[in-house]
Amino acid sequence: MGLGSVVAHTLRSGLSALGIGVGIAAVILLTSIGEGIHRFVIAEFSQFGTNIISIQPGKSKTRGASVGIFASDRPLTLQDSEALKRVPSVLFSVPSVQGTAEVNHSGRSRRVTVNGVGPDFPAAFSIGVAGGRFLPDDDPENARAFVVLGSKVRDELFNNASPLGNRVEIGGSRYRVIGIMQSKGQVLGVDLDDAVYIPAGRALELFNREGLMEINVVHTPQASSENVVEGCAKLFWPVTAARISPSGRNRR
Repeated sequence: MGLGSVVAHTLRSGLSALGIGVGIAAVILLTSIGEGIHRFVIAEFSQFGTNIISIQPGKSKTRGASVGIFASDRPLTLQDSEALKRVPSVLFSVPSVQGTAEVNHSGRSRRVTVNGVGPDFPAAFSIGVAGGRFLPDDDPENARAFVVLGSKVRDELFNNASPLGNRVEIGGSRYRVIGIMQSKGQVLGVDLDDAVYIPAGRALELFNREGLMEINVVHTPQASSENVVEGCAKLFWPVTAARISPSGRNRR
């Protein structure tokens, strides 16, 4: 009876089958798109590692917003970053200061992001150096005027020539180029190649800041983030109210 109905109404049966096929295809397509977006977001956040804790200066009472770039009870210092290296299970402690400035060389100028970091930055965030070397392990408060260029900055200022050993001017101060970072592209809309890297102490002077914007702590994969957070907090409590968060962006 069913076969006879299908044969008797060929067009209606064909349209019904087509509608069922389109519906199934739409569900599969939407599910695939959703899974693809989910994997993309997870990859963007986890490409630097899932064992990173971000420490920002804070106040005893906050209104739910990050205050790392504003005034705080006690700013984070370069000494704090060095002290965090002694916390059990901590592999790297990277100070961070960020801003924008003009970079000049031989009449060419480009406004870029200036990252003030420590020598462990490439190892902590799994970013390689394409040429030369990264910032050396100098005295944090008296670091030499060295700079490492992002790949896009190198191309814009030097074209195909090697920048190693040349000097560039950043915010009115001269820096010697000692390295070039590997191309990393954009992460959540931020172009990591259009940036330069200088010692954090130099960045504090460049941007006339009293303290660091944050300190990124990388711990061993086997260690519990909660235990590392507790160990880090002991360095600040009760002297300062520190905002400490694992890489999952949950603030503590």
